[in-house]
Amino acid sequence: MTTQPEPRDGEMIRTAFDAVTKELEPGVLLVRLSGEIDIASTDFAAEAIRAAVAPPARLVLIDVSAVTFCSSAGLGNLVEARNLAGRHNITLALVGVGRPVDRPLSVTGLGGQFRIFGTADEAIASL
Repeated sequence: MTTQPEPRDGEMIRTAFDAVTKELEPGVLLVRLSGEIDIASTDFAAEAIRAAVAPPARLVLIDVSAVTFCSSAGLGNLVEARNLAGRHNITLALVGVGRPVDRPLSVTGLGGQFRIFGTADEAIASL
């Protein structure tokens, strides 16, 4: 988790971000992202996603229900996840997409490139 105190004069603003991966059942992983996904946290998000979207996983769900802000860097993380999943023949879906993630996905036209579900249970039942 990257949480820092308020910046002083001349310091860079830092963001609060966390990523937790949980195995829901064999081969099914849930990556729960929370906080702000921006240029300051994109490397942490990418690291968590790359670790999950790899064999032997067969299904990876990225839970963004607790994401409070998603910049273009965050969208890049999601596109990278989609591309990795395709290369490894892993099914990928987004879960809990709220306004902070839905808006940039819609504005950029990327929303149609992802399977999106309200909950992890819905995704597992459908996939």
